[in-house]
Amino acid sequence: MLKRGLRSTEQRRLIINTFFEQDEHITIDSLLKQVRAVDARVGYATVYRTMKLLSESGVVQEHKFGDG
Repeated sequence: MLKRGLRSTEQRRLIINTFFEQDEHITIDSLLKQVRAVDARVGYATVYRTMKLLSESGVVQEHKFGDG
């Protein structure tokens, strides 16, 4: 993230570490729940933006499953 001029914050590191600890697909909501169990101050927008950055950089792939 530093190459893109973005700060490496404690919350972003927590989100990324939690995401990569998963053994299967995870939703933003599930990720948020797990991250908030460690740091209740993390907001939905922070999780969403962090995952969007990872997606844009090609590190992760976003999948949309519709209503289910």
